[in-house]
Amino acid sequence: MTDLRNKVSLITGAASGLGQATALEMARSGSDVVITDINEVGLKNTADMIEVLDRRVESVQADVSDRNEVERLCRRALKVFGRVDILVNNAGVTMAAEIKDMDIPEWEWILGTNLSGPLYTIHFLLPQMVERQEGHIVNICSASSLAGIPAAGAYTASKHGLAGMTEVLRTEVERFGIKVTAVYPGVVKSPIYESTRLKGFKREAVKLPGYLGITPEEAAKRIVKTIQSDQPVLMLDLSRFVHHLKRTSPSLTRRFARAVFKRLLLQKSDISG
Repeated sequence: MTDLRNKVSLITGAASGLGQATALEMARSGSDVVITDINEVGLKNTADMIEVLDRRVESVQADVSDRNEVERLCRRALKVFGRVDILVNNAGVTMAAEIKDMDIPEWEWILGTNLSGPLYTIHFLLPQMVERQEGHIVNICSASSLAGIPAAGAYTASKHGLAGMTEVLRTEVERFGIKVTAVYPGVVKSPIYESTRLKGFKREAVKLPGYLGITPEEAAKRIVKTIQSDQPVLMLDLSRFVHHLKRTSPSLTRRFARAVFKRLLLQKSDISG
């Protein structure tokens, strides 16, 4: 069991939702925290809440899709705390759109945040973990890492890529005493659905029933417990169902995807950015 007291954690996408909840839960567990997001107001709010918990916090506004900004973030974290023990790659964006309607800049925006962002943080923070022969990297993947989600082709591609990179990284760095965990949320009741960009779909397409999913706070507690117990995989909520369905019945998975897409098509609108 890993003791998180006096560890240093860096969490991306920490201005709201799952990232904010995870940062707070890490602080409650005794960790000092580095937080980052592009949302300056939300980031300050998270920092204020961490300070109330009497833990040290360093807040750095940054766009994780920008390599130079991530390098600045990581250098700042290492300068202030001397090390980063736990990295949680949580920042993510998405868009409801059919692949045929998406422009290249839209692909670059999603892949840049969801896949390049974790690549950059790992690139700049892994060397000091290897040198110290300890550390823990947590990548927030998705149920879409396990099966394709209609009208979310770019998001699915980014999360498939992240899941694959996580699996390879786990094998490569275990000899250095570094742990790697893949977290597969199903539906987390977070602002990502409210901020989802739409192209060809109405807002109703991404609205989920209130009974579906778990809160960011519930998910964060599970994530921290998984870090403490050094577990390689955490599946939350609907991800367990998707994983089981894909393994046991690929044909039923396809039928499920078609049914989801059929419902989405009822919420089509004029193509717009």
